[in-house]
Amino acid sequence: MQPELKMKLKLALAGRANVEMGQLQFLNLEEVKQRAGSDWPHLRTKIYDVSAHFIEKRLDADDVTFRCQGGFLIIFSVLTGDAAAERVAEITAELSAFFLGDQALETLKLAAESRSVSPEEFLEIIAQAQPQEAEIRPSGAGGATRDPGGDPGRPAWAEDEPLAETGPPPPRWTQSAAKPRSTPWDDIVFKPCWDARTNAVSHHLCVARRVINGFPAYGRETFTVLDSRPLNRLLDHSVAIAAQRGFQRVHAAGGSCGIIIPVHYDTISSLSERMSYFAILQSVPVPIRRHFQLRIDGIPDGAPEAQMQELFRSMMPFGSKIIARLPYGVSKLRRFEGSGIGMFGTEIPHRLGDGEVSTATVQAVLGLVTAAQDLRAETFLTQIENTSLLGASVSAGVRLFSGDLIGPDQAVPTPARPLEFNDIAHRPAPSYDAANVVHI
Repeated sequence: MQPELKMKLKLALAGRANVEMGQLQFLNLEEVKQRAGSDWPHLRTKIYDVSAHFIEKRLDADDVTFRCQGGFLIIFSVLTGDAAAERVAEITAELSAFFLGDQALETLKLAAESRSVSPEEFLEIIAQAQPQEAEIRPSGAGGATRDPGGDPGRPAWAEDEPLAETGPPPPRWTQSAAKPRSTPWDDIVFKPCWDARTNAVSHHLCVARRVINGFPAYGRETFTVLDSRPLNRLLDHSVAIAAQRGFQRVHAAGGSCGIIIPVHYDTISSLSERMSYFAILQSVPVPIRRHFQLRIDGIPDGAPEAQMQELFRSMMPFGSKIIARLPYGVSKLRRFEGSGIGMFGTEIPHRLGDGEVSTATVQAVLGLVTAAQDLRAETFLTQIENTSLLGASVSAGVRLFSGDLIGPDQAVPTPARPLEFNDIAHRPAPSYDAANVVHI
């Protein structure tokens, strides 16, 4: 270790009971190397130089960064906890987006983690990680996590199974007994959706899930940081890839079903971010895209109508229908006129899902259905938990439903299958078991 770097490390660790550490680890480097052939030395330099640039622009002046075999280690001078995790997540998301556009790096993946360690433990990690270069002199700001859904640059459609994580193994701390959380969500699951018109489980909603105190939270509810654009992007990219792979499992076995893919408005509102996200959707062959529907979440109240029209219509080539998810109780939809939205929906608040259905709840559902019909669109409801609400909503004209009443979360989707209302009504009341996800 160079003397200057050794001195910086000493200062960073001095007098601290714990330090906040981040790690970025490249995966599949061996595969990239084999594909690159004689161009590998140049490509390897590019990988590390680009990554160093991204890190340099997003850290503070007193942070210390080491280039190690297979990645980078960081000591944060000020940031701790969620703030440090947020900074690592931003770097990971933006690096993943950059590598997405380079064909030579399409199999490269990024894993990233952040946690608090003792100075002694960090020195042990440094010894294991084999430092290779002096630190970067950074300044900037920025987000923590790991890319759980695979590499956005590799066409998920071409794979039957998740990508193998090859390449140099990460330092031993990533495999400790107290495994650090690498993303806010635990896994990505498929929620069966019942179509009241066809009396069938015809679709699956693909969502990230996190179990908190024995109960599931979904999508952005898994976040511990309320406002996180990098996490939004990472989540949406991961879910899109998982959705494609899930459908391919069904398709490869000769089956078929619809897949609903949620994406946050912020992820696709700017042209550059939209193109990054669309690059994932483009991996699906055009004839297959009719099986996918895109659901936009988090649409701002003040979003300009012209912007929404341009945005939603640009998404139409990638799916058979564009869906808008709105807050519960919203029934004024005129601002979406001309946007090409084919379905509007909302999530039933948990407090309204139990017991008898109130008149106010029925009126809220009916108001949404009526407003959607005025725009020649259909409606959906999620988090359906009891038969009374399901029956009232079907009578009101809602078409698509998901929730525990319809069926448990699944690790992979299943082919479309018939399911009558009476079969739903007479099955035992659903109960959630965090360890009991259906694996097909």
